[in-house]
Formats: sequence, C-alpha cells, structure tokens
Amino acid sequence: MKAVIIGGGSIGKRHSQNLNNLNVATRIIDIDEIDNIDNILNKGFDMGLVCTPNINHIEHCSKLAEWNIPIFCEKPFYSNTKGIDKLLSLINKKNLTTMVGCNLRFTPEVKNINSTTKYINVYFGYDLKKWRPQTNHLKSYSANKKLGGGVLLDVIHELDYLCYKFGEIKKISYTKNKLTNITNDTEDLVIGRIEFKNKTIADFTLNYLSEEYQRYYDILENEVLKRIHLTIDNQMYIDEILYFVDCIKYKKTCMNNFQEAHNLLKRLI
Repeated sequence: MKAVIIGGGSIGKRHSQNLNNLNVATRIIDIDEIDNIDNILNKGFDMGLVCTPNINHIEHCSKLAEWNIPIFCEKPFYSNTKGIDKLLSLINKKNLTTMVGCNLRFTPEVKNINSTTKYINVYFGYDLKKWRPQTNHLKSYSANKKLGGGVLLDVIHELDYLCYKFGEIKKISYTKNKLTNITNDTEDLVIGRIEFKNKTIADFTLNYLSEEYQRYYDILENEVLKRIHLTIDNQMYIDEILYFVDCIKYKKTCMNNFQEAHNLLKRLI
C-alpha cells in the first residue's frame, strides 16, 4: 500500500514512520509543495493523511476526496465550517472511507471505561510553552484563532472519547477563558459539563497552563471516585493507523468517521 501525508510536522512524521514500519510506503507533501499537489496525487495512493494546521483541514480533505483517496484527518476535523457541507456531500457520493484522528480511543484506560457509570471527570493540562520546545509557542496554531487554535478544539480528544464511551449528548455547557498571555487570542482554559442521553454526567477541564503534563479521568465506581491516568505512547498511534488500514482493506465504516466527528463539532462551533 502507498500513503500520502499532507503536512510534514511532528504528527505527519510520526504517522510516516509508523506506516513505513508497517510496510506502507509514504510520501509527505510539505507546505512548500502544496501548489504541486495535483501532480503528486495523480501518481495514485491507497490512503491520504491530513496533518496540516486545523484551518486547512477541509481544503486538504477535499483535495484528497477529489482524487478518490480514503482520508484520515488529524483532530480536530475542522475549526470553521466553510466548505464542510460540500465535503461531506462529496464523501457520501464517492462512498469514501474516512476517519478523524482519535488516538486516545486506543489507550487501554479509555477502552476500559465503564459506559454505564453515573459520573466521570476528565482532565487535560500542560504548559503550552513546553509542547514544542524548539519553536515559539506564540507562533503555533494553538495560540492563534486564525489558525484554528484554542484549547477546546486543540484537546478535543477528551470530548471525543467521552462521546465514544457514552453516546449521544443531551446537553453540553462550557466556558472558554483566556487567563494569561500564553496564547495570542485563543482560550487557555475551558471548563464544562456534558449530560448524555444515557444519563451519565461528565465534567471536563482542558488547559494550556499546568506546570506538568497531566491527562486523567476520575470515574465513579462502587460509590467512590477512582483516578485513572492515561498511558500516552506511540502504541496508540500504531493501533489507530492499523485500524484505519483495516477499514480500507475490508471496506468497513470507521468509528469517528467524518460525519461522526461533525456531529460533535456542531455543538462546539
């Protein structure tokens, strides 16, 4: 199999290495080659991965769809809705396999969440300055609204796995806050609550401010809250891409396909 990866940043390089180790040849299209993208896609690929800034996701997913290439898009699926209806219509018309990156679904801790629990509280926090130590964090997409940044969408993984485990949302409320100068014009703290139709209540806190990396959930089990820290390693990315490849080979509908991801984002944008 052959894969094309649009975007040569850290996540694009990670996917390329993992695919190569799985005997899938990869071709990375970096930003300086975008103008030549049609000549590259014309060579034929079995799958395409979109790993560009959030603001470009719909544009680059649409380009892959035009060439009938199954699409894996990094989260969030999009940061504004321009062009989304046209893209979803094209995907449906061509019956393309699609998936939005949801690697936390592949951690053992998320897999083991009891979907009948009455209450869960999820937390993510890390100092944005430490995320990409070799770059100026204020120039990253995370810190800039025009690039689709902000912690709500940047760390949508937590909301994604809550929906994965508990199903349809009945009600969601949250506050977006900019408390510091760690970003230019995006929120650095979000606190919210989701009430699911299955009656589970989920609280969530997402921030760019924690001194140390923290990613966990507190879950109500046997009438006590139990804290579970997530295992963050490369295996979840390997399992994720293996799942996507399997869906392509056997023409299966992926979990967190474009329509599913769109259903969550409609409540946030």
